[in-house]
Amino acid sequence: MHKLLLTFLLVFSLVACDTIDEIQQVESESNINDSLIANTIEDKDHEHDEDKDHELSFSHYLEEFGTQGLLSIEKLDGIDLSWPREVEAMNGKITIEEKPNRILTISVGHDEMLFGFADIDTIVAVSSFSQNETGNIYDLTKDLPTISSEIETIIAQEPDLVFADPYANPSLIESLIDVGITVVQTQLNNDYIGRINDILFTSYVIGQTENVSNLISVIEEKISIIDEFKGQFDRKPSVLSVTYYDAYWAAGAGSAEGSIIELAGGLNIASENGVESNNMITKEALIDMNPEYIVIPQSIAWGGQDFYDSLFADESFQSIDAIINKNVYLVDTSYFTTLSHWNIIGAEKLMEIIWEDEWNKVVGDLPEFYSCMNCDIYN
Repeated sequence: MHKLLLTFLLVFSLVACDTIDEIQQVESESNINDSLIANTIEDKDHEHDEDKDHELSFSHYLEEFGTQGLLSIEKLDGIDLSWPREVEAMNGKITIEEKPNRILTISVGHDEMLFGFADIDTIVAVSSFSQNETGNIYDLTKDLPTISSEIETIIAQEPDLVFADPYANPSLIESLIDVGITVVQTQLNNDYIGRINDILFTSYVIGQTENVSNLISVIEEKISIIDEFKGQFDRKPSVLSVTYYDAYWAAGAGSAEGSIIELAGGLNIASENGVESNNMITKEALIDMNPEYIVIPQSIAWGGQDFYDSLFADESFQSIDAIINKNVYLVDTSYFTTLSHWNIIGAEKLMEIIWEDEWNKVVGDLPEFYSCMNCDIYN
């Protein structure tokens, strides 16, 4: 009887232990599942927060810089980034039905801007100037198809969207639209605010607003350092940007070179003398301007060195301060004539010329531009 009772108790204890183990295992698995569910929810929330951060970042810049042309954005709170999107471009009101995956431009300024923030896999071809070995984005564009102003070369790339600058042939734009290609023609600005407006507008058009903060923050930091540096000087040295082809061409008010001179802390002497945009001037006008510095944004291949030499060889120029003090410089056209954020580098190069050692004390504090600000190979 005692043996039977002991056997019964032993069996009961074993069964109870197995039951407890099973209960503990189930509870453990339940805790793991709860943890996985919680982590999944947190990941989803994190992804949502990231999306919201991107959205807020874009709306923050819109609020700060007041980008125009974004017709479907009525308010900045809860900004709608869905499709279709309607914008006001130089060629009228444009509707982009869905996010474009094949983008090309017919201007180097648009190329350089897009590579600064966009997913470069969506850029299917670039202009020939962007593939120049001395260009700012050559390393990333050299193997891409090259497009020209011929409509056949553009259509062959099957683009969803084409960006055109103000100088594009109107008949080309009309022909592209006739075959069903969306074309957005935009102004490319020279000033700091205008550059950021261009970036925000373009990023909205292509549905890639999430990466603009990388590029814009570098632009803002560069401008901040440049402005703080210029604040210590009371005087602006006079600078003339001039080239020679069939005549003397000076960069006046509203020109890319003029904006570079002003950003660098110089006085654009051509603008002061009534020159608008890039315009012809006489030899006498050049002498009368008497600039302290002359910059020549003309490549050697296109006669830049010959023009430089002629300025010193011509007796009639010997009264010009820049000639007397040998302050005449051939400058890089990729920085001085482009219509993108890269002309800020042109200002930095000019500041090296004008301010010399003083500028060299702070130049190391400047953040860098890269061909692609969001590519891992540069970060």
